[in-house]
Amino acid sequence: MKETAIFGLLALMVVGMVFSTSMVGAYRGDYSVKGPDYNEERHELMENAFDTLDYGAWSELMTEDGRHPRVVDVVTKSNFETFVQAHDAGENGDYETASELRAELGLTDGNGPKDGSGYGKGQGNVQGQRMQQNNFIDADNDGNWDNTGSRQGRGRR
Repeated sequence: MKETAIFGLLALMVVGMVFSTSMVGAYRGDYSVKGPDYNEERHELMENAFDTLDYGAWSELMTEDGRHPRVVDVVTKSNFETFVQAHDAGENGDYETASELRAELGLTDGNGPKDGSGYGKGQGNVQGQRMQQNNFIDADNDGNWDNTGSRQGRGRR
């Protein structure tokens, strides 16, 4: 009896862990799933920022409460319209266009590269090479490092 109870609890824990990790990772890049911090009021403000192409309002919403997600480093005032197009395409079910636009901006679904180059495969295993590669941000495509500010050296994103 005791062994059956332990086995049942273990099985329940495994199922719970699998379910919870799939729910947490589901919203990243998936427009049909709401994130864990979804809030209707904030969503309406965000939609308004998209509709009016108000980069300042969007940036404020993204960084409120001390948050600083990677998307804030990638999306700038000059490429905000492309980001909004990706958002609109995703909301309208055109996931292919949304993914293409997000890739153009340097955004992914957060799960790493799909070409087998992740986790050091084909990149060498020298720490300095990986750090240099992963921290370089050229947001304005001028060939110069644009990762200035307090968020330097964050490693792989």
